[in-house]
Amino acid sequence: MMNALQSSGMLAAMAPQAMLAVALGGTLLSGILLKDKAAALARAIAFAGILAAGAALLAGPLGPSVEAMSRVDGAAKAWEALFLLAALAFLAVGRLPGDRSIALFLGSLIGMCLIAVADNLILLFIALETMSLPTYLLVHGLRPGRRSLEAAVKYFFAGAAASALFLLGLAVRYAATGSFSIETADASAGSFLGLALMGSAALFKVGAFPFMFWLPDVYEAAEPEFSGFMSTAVKAAGFLLLLRLLEGHSAAAAALTDWLPALAAGPMTFGNLLALRQKSLQRLLAYSSIAHVGYLLAATWAWGAQGGSVERLDTLWFYLAGYLFMNTGAFLFLLCTGVRDADALRGFGRRAPWLSGFFILMLLSLGGIPPTMGFLAKFFVIWELIKAGGIWLAAVFALNSLAALGYYLRLVRLIAFEDTVEGTAQAPAPAGAGALAVMAVCAAATLLLGLAPAVRDILFASFFAG
Repeated sequence: MMNALQSSGMLAAMAPQAMLAVALGGTLLSGILLKDKAAALARAIAFAGILAAGAALLAGPLGPSVEAMSRVDGAAKAWEALFLLAALAFLAVGRLPGDRSIALFLGSLIGMCLIAVADNLILLFIALETMSLPTYLLVHGLRPGRRSLEAAVKYFFAGAAASALFLLGLAVRYAATGSFSIETADASAGSFLGLALMGSAALFKVGAFPFMFWLPDVYEAAEPEFSGFMSTAVKAAGFLLLLRLLEGHSAAAAALTDWLPALAAGPMTFGNLLALRQKSLQRLLAYSSIAHVGYLLAATWAWGAQGGSVERLDTLWFYLAGYLFMNTGAFLFLLCTGVRDADALRGFGRRAPWLSGFFILMLLSLGGIPPTMGFLAKFFVIWELIKAGGIWLAAVFALNSLAALGYYLRLVRLIAFEDTVEGTAQAPAPAGAGALAVMAVCAAATLLLGLAPAVRDILFASFFAG
């Protein structure tokens, strides 16, 4: 009887994943029955599934770990909310060509949500692969061509390397502890090595230095809206994977976090220096994304140095939530305007003032200029670094944020203060209703989260209080 009640509680708590799985089945069925005419129905089913998953997430109970497989706590619900929000934004603007692409997208989303609730290394690996495999196909499938195929293959081999590292670490960890549970108090060398290998897989996924060789080519070759989705939702899932591993290995994690400051300083410096040289806007945003990985790793170190408790995740979660809005908005501008080169932005403010104002707001937020949420997010991270005793890392963080203004403000100058060069003028394409709605949400959230710091505590408490 007790087992039955526990199982029913787990099923109720994992209702969001079930809703997404039903939506995935519906898209596949629509493709079988309607063939070439299934795209519109599949998109509607996907929308309904994501909305139903969101409703189930907000209304569902917190579930205990059942048979050491899943854990549905407030943290899991907070991360799932980020994934579902990013999915809604992508589905509203994404040019998904048919039911197959929509099904792949839903499969990747299910994997992300499974990472949030996984409490077992086997389930965590399954979730990682469920998220990753569809993204390899979508990089090429949404923009077929030689360049996207090359990027997809590079992404696949990088992902395969990450999967191999995770499996090797899982095997080493099992040999040391005899358990697949994430939670362990074992402090042996085998446990530490297993965590290091699995943590390297997470660093591959987020594009941390020196594991980011695949990222610029993939982000540049993919469709802008999908690059935005990968740089926000997939990156957040990678960080969640890293956090789950560090939470579970308390003893080994304390030693491993000693390496995080160096791992944080590398991406932010490398990404910003190379972004300064870029003329391709998608490649520039890709290197910017690498720099933000460094900022997020710094926040991860501060979290671990102060005990690594769930209650201290607010700064990291707030940064990722804000990054979702501002980076999605930046890539959305590229989608709506068709602009790919920085020189094409010269005089763009005169040709499309509203779109230009929106893009400038996103750039200022990415650069950490008040009163945007990007400023508050960086301020909170620096404050946490100082509290954790990482003074030198806080200084590197601040200097890199200053260096990043070099390329963000350069784009602002081109838009607002430069004249159009003959032959580079480009009229923006009409933005669809979905794109306009997502842009409005991104702009409103960027300003609201920047002007009202208390919103961070309200949002965080609403999930973590259960």
